[in-house]
Amino acid sequence: MTMRRPLPFSVVAGAAWLLCAAQAACGVGASLVLCPFRLLTGRRCPGCGMGHAVVAAMRGDWAASFHQHPLGIPLLIVWTAWLAAEALRAARSADKSRS
Repeated sequence: MTMRRPLPFSVVAGAAWLLCAAQAACGVGASLVLCPFRLLTGRRCPGCGMGHAVVAAMRGDWAASFHQHPLGIPLLIVWTAWLAAEALRAARSADKSRS
């Protein structure tokens, strides 16, 4: 029985970023609620609106992003910068292994 290595977090985070970008390009309904806390209680949790805020920021709709959640724009900036740094690190690592 062979143990498979789990996916690196950066791969999962990159796939989630691409999914958000696809939603930004295709449009996502503002009435879509995915928060389990809100679905169970009907009340907003501290993170409610974050997904909508990130998608709106990807569209360049800064006002809507801030309205959905004030931390959406900073999250997108940090997330994108981190993914770029991880991609650069992986490229450098692959370059060194070829030498």
